[in-house]
Amino acid sequence: MSVSSTPQSTRVERFSAKALSYGAYYAVEIFLIALILYFCISRGLSFSVDIYDPMPGGETAVLSEASVGKGWLSGVEASASALLASFIAPAAEPASSTSEKTVAIASAHDGFNEVARTDDPAPHISNLTLVLSPDYGERKGLPATIIKAKKERVQNYLRRYAGAAQNEMAEFGIPASITLAQGLLESNAGDSKLAVNSNNHFGIKCRSKCLGCTCRNYGDDTRYDMFRVFNSVAESFREHSKLLNTKRYAKLKTYGTDYVKWAHGLKACGYATDKNYGHKLVKIIENLGLDAYDRVEA
Repeated sequence: MSVSSTPQSTRVERFSAKALSYGAYYAVEIFLIALILYFCISRGLSFSVDIYDPMPGGETAVLSEASVGKGWLSGVEASASALLASFIAPAAEPASSTSEKTVAIASAHDGFNEVARTDDPAPHISNLTLVLSPDYGERKGLPATIIKAKKERVQNYLRRYAGAAQNEMAEFGIPASITLAQGLLESNAGDSKLAVNSNNHFGIKCRSKCLGCTCRNYGDDTRYDMFRVFNSVAESFREHSKLLNTKRYAKLKTYGTDYVKWAHGLKACGYATDKNYGHKLVKIIENLGLDAYDRVEA
């Protein structure tokens, strides 16, 4: 005598059959989602929707790694394809210690040290190149007009912001030479997109979870880095002072106005990933005589 199926077992069978059917139908999408999650977890990446602040011209750019809404699955597939391509693409050659780092980023993202539109006759050459390597112009046969323009851009930066650096030194104890050297290096003497579009002269990144601040996406260590947006350059200088007065950089205050110890101390504390960061700051200070600002009252 056979045993008839119970209503409960019939429901389970129908559910299982339906689950298998959906699994087969969406197999590709499920695989791609699992692959993205695997890479995110294994490589410490984040999966988020980046919303830009209103840009000049009144346009608001909304960018996302996966489209949200009716076509979200196609967005996931596009993201997965881009992610896979980034992992299988050949690694780029490491940049030399004296060159500025240019990050390979998607066209929708700006590099934080890319040059904004200016009247610079040679925007492809960093304003700091002739400071870090004074004989560069002669070695490369640069026209005298370009050499003069580059030096003038650096001097203009010092004329505009030396007073602010000295004011910060008086209030927060950070050598003006260090503030100016970092500002010059991080902002390309005020010509970087981060400086021009966001008033951020020190490469200051977003606070945890972007709480209490406004941020914008620029490429740096990765193309997903979020950098602070300031209402003014003065606000950027003040935030830099506050940052260097946090616990992370506390030991630097024991160095007084010793800019060499400050420069290498900043690198040791993790301010920048560039292994030559401290050496670059020292070169900028010494080649421009910025330590003189440490001895003059604002």
